[in-house]
Amino acid sequence: MDRVIGHIDFDYFYAQVEEVENPTLKGKPVIVCVFSGRTEDSGAVATANYRARELGVHSGIPIVLAKKKLEGSDAAIIRMNHSKYEAVSSRIMEALEQQVDTLEQTGIDEAFFDLTSSTAGDYQEARRVAESIKGSILRTEHLSSSIGLGRTKIVAKLGSDMAKPGGLIVVTPGDTRGFLEPLPVAKLYGVGPKTSSELDKMGIATVGALAAAEPTELEHRFGKKLAAYLLAAATGTDSDPVVADLEPTQFSRIVTLKHDTRSPHEAMQQLSEGIDYVHRKLISSSKSFRTVTAIGILTDLSTRTKSKTFDTPMSDPTVIWETALALFEELSAAVTKDFRRVGVRVSGLAGVEDQTSLSEFLRPAG
Repeated sequence: MDRVIGHIDFDYFYAQVEEVENPTLKGKPVIVCVFSGRTEDSGAVATANYRARELGVHSGIPIVLAKKKLEGSDAAIIRMNHSKYEAVSSRIMEALEQQVDTLEQTGIDEAFFDLTSSTAGDYQEARRVAESIKGSILRTEHLSSSIGLGRTKIVAKLGSDMAKPGGLIVVTPGDTRGFLEPLPVAKLYGVGPKTSSELDKMGIATVGALAAAEPTELEHRFGKKLAAYLLAAATGTDSDPVVADLEPTQFSRIVTLKHDTRSPHEAMQQLSEGIDYVHRKLISSSKSFRTVTAIGILTDLSTRTKSKTFDTPMSDPTVIWETALALFEELSAAVTKDFRRVGVRVSGLAGVEDQTSLSEFLRPAG
């Protein structure tokens, strides 16, 4: 059976989240920046939308330079809000995990996934699943995403890169060599400037040329391990599997309310199954937690969060419930709009041997 591997990338993620939260930004250059605090403009651009990129602004450039390039363009320059982006990413990844066989998140805005078993290696069926995934993210989060499908992680990643913005590229096993051969060798996943430079010295500029290279010559230049990888990558035969996160860093659940509300108790009633889900995940992974976060998505699609961190790890579901309720009461008092979706997240995970139970807090002193 042919493997079916996918790679999803949320287009200009941070800036796109800001556009969804504030629709007046649509059509404007938008950049999300990390300010260092040393001076008013010190820091770098984290993400630029496509309009800003047309004006020469890209991630990694200094904010001062970005501002010069954006002069007179009515650009929006926004401070990074990692908690907001993490909340959106968590919702998407949680939903995506339920639509694929295996999910391997590789960043806040991208992930590999495996569809081999559920599609029985059928690429037409895989295309339908990918289209459904993209449509679901667009409907629920109003975010566009790009997906590549292929028989290897490398092909899938190349596909999603080429599908931007908002596209889908399917590379069947039979089309793999033809897809790879004309590409610059530097496009291969994991081939950095140094390796690319060494290949250039050997007269290897394209993936097709690399695929046709003499293995012994590559081994002499790069060693057996890297040479084997380069050949497998160039021929589309790499077998690196999609691996689910072996060590979770958090568990979360977000639900859409039956109707909008600002009542913490009403929100918590509908979130009760979500809290049960989080608790089951803690039990199955033998984990306890230190931090509880309440997540509220308002009717204007903006995200608000409140967190509480304990001095020692906890595992009692009552702690999750009572803490989340208190946090939602704080959120409700601080906002002027109703909740449309609510969620809970536990993080700061530790082994159960470190946990503290609720009974220890209730036990009389002495």
